Amino acid sequence: TRFNYSAYVTKTALPSMTQTDYKNMKIPYPPRIIQDKITSYLDKKCAIIDEIISAKQNLLHNLESYKRSLIYELVTGKREV
Repeated sequence: TRFNYSAYVTKTALPSMTQTDYKNMKIPYPPRIIQDKITSYLDKKCAIIDEIISAKQNLLHNLESYKRSLIYELVTGKREV
């Protein structure tokens, strides 16, 4: 369900809402059990995403180290192209 702002829109150049308007708003939200399920789902998904990001950062670090090592070996003549 969307919030109906049309009741608060004025025909002025600068429509606005007052504190009273905000305090009297009825904003729907799911029951606590559904909120907990959503939170749990998002926590699991965020943990997976964090693991993927960490793995990619480690890979980038390892590749950067390998690149530096190759450059060093080529510059010092320990490896030929």
